[in-house]
Amino acid sequence: MTIGWKTLDVGEKALIYNKDGSARIIEGPLRLFLFRELFKKMICYSANQKEYLVIKYRNGNTEHMKGPCTVHMNEIIHISVVVKNLISLDANEALIVYSQNIETQRVMRRIQFGPTLFMLGENEWLHNFSWHGTDPDNKTRMIPNQNKFTVLKIIADQFYYNVDEVRTADDAILRVKLMMFFELTDIEKMLNSTNDPMADFINCLCADVIAFAAKRTYEDFTETASDLNHLENFSQLVERSQAIGYSVSKVIFRGYFAHDKLQKMHDMMIIQRTELRLKYEREVQEQELIHKKLQADTERLEQEQQLELERLLHEQRLEKDELQHTLNLEKGKHEKMIDKQKMENKAKLNENLAKDRLDFQYLSSLHGLSVNVTDLLVTRAGKPARVTHIKASKDAAHIHIHHNDLSAYQTGSP
Repeated sequence: MTIGWKTLDVGEKALIYNKDGSARIIEGPLRLFLFRELFKKMICYSANQKEYLVIKYRNGNTEHMKGPCTVHMNEIIHISVVVKNLISLDANEALIVYSQNIETQRVMRRIQFGPTLFMLGENEWLHNFSWHGTDPDNKTRMIPNQNKFTVLKIIADQFYYNVDEVRTADDAILRVKLMMFFELTDIEKMLNSTNDPMADFINCLCADVIAFAAKRTYEDFTETASDLNHLENFSQLVERSQAIGYSVSKVIFRGYFAHDKLQKMHDMMIIQRTELRLKYEREVQEQELIHKKLQADTERLEQEQQLELERLLHEQRLEKDELQHTLNLEKGKHEKMIDKQKMENKAKLNENLAKDRLDFQYLSSLHGLSVNVTDLLVTRAGKPARVTHIKASKDAAHIHIHHNDLSAYQTGSP
């Protein structure tokens, strides 16, 4: 019990208990005198825009009050008042929220996507995830229940993982180093299908790599290890990821590690193969050089032959043109000579024709004068006076000679 003055400032509250056990609430600013009364100042809780108050009442109820707000804790009705931060979600984050209907007692699940500031309701709680996570001391090792969270990332992500104790067909033991890229595409399917997607990914990676190596010898594995960069060699991983609402975009093969002795033998083989490959490449280069030299010589000979052929063809064309020119000149001369002879013959023919016409006119005029033109022509012709015919008889020993006296015909006597 207190006797004396008490002062309350602006915004302050206090509980005053009387001697009979009753209580009252007073609010400042105020100055009052207490006599045989108990004075208890009420604690003020405040929440800003990014906070909220969780108020638990003595009757069992709970109230969530979003800021900005203030509440004075009344120990008569309140058990506790707690200030909590609102859950900040980015655009690539989500919360799995469960709520229970008080009347039907039915629990519902919903997905809260960002970006937002989220406050839990009085009858709501969040899904707590507990997945395999990366070992802080070894990024290629996954530890169960290492990654515990409530905010679910829905952005593309990746992780490193080494598959140990991978045995080839000839019993060589290897460690295969991988890196996987994945993205959550269906949250509902993930929630209904698995409790730990990372464990599913690890198991499928191990199964696919072991199946890949079991069909190959160590040499075959070293030659075809780059095929582990292709998703078609991870059929179980792709199938399982689709079943749990994830998509695997890429798996990168980061190399492998073998036992020291096996690795040393492999290194020696690599050196030998490298030397053989260098010899082979040098031989190939020499052969290519010889081939190119022969090809260049062949092309040069072909060009020389082509030039010689063109020169001969050019000389032939010149000779042909010269002969053609000579023939054209001779042909011109011959044509001119023929034309000249034709003209001369034509002139002679014309002259003879004119002469014959004159003779015809002359003879016609003589015929008109009763002159015997025939005798005149015979006389002009200058025929011989006697013609001797020699005929052989059937008897070869006898020859008959007959003389015709043309003068008798000319004079008309026998």
